Amino acid sequence: MKLTFFHRPQPKQFEYKPLYFDKEKDERKQRKKELGISNSNDKITLLRGDLQKRWKKGRESQKRQQSKMRFLIYLLLIVFTVYLFFFTNFIEKLVSLFRI
Repeated sequence: MKLTFFHRPQPKQFEYKPLYFDKEKDERKQRKKELGISNSNDKITLLRGDLQKRWKKGRESQKRQQSKMRFLIYLLLIVFTVYLFFFTNFIEKLVSLFRI
């Protein structure tokens, strides 16, 4: 019997089986590759990719700006509550409201 203290089991293998297979499309791609024909939409795909990058960058900067604003609002709320509790008689008034 073999004793192992630090036995790590092997990971399960990923077995992906495609649900749909278009044989004609694959044959067309193979023929284009053999003949050296590139897509006529190369410029269009490059422009699309560039647009997507710009939009993603814009969304990221917008998210960053929103998170900064959210942080400032939370900070202001905390400062305001600290001011109420320590520098005013807010707690005394609050307690006197609930006193019978």
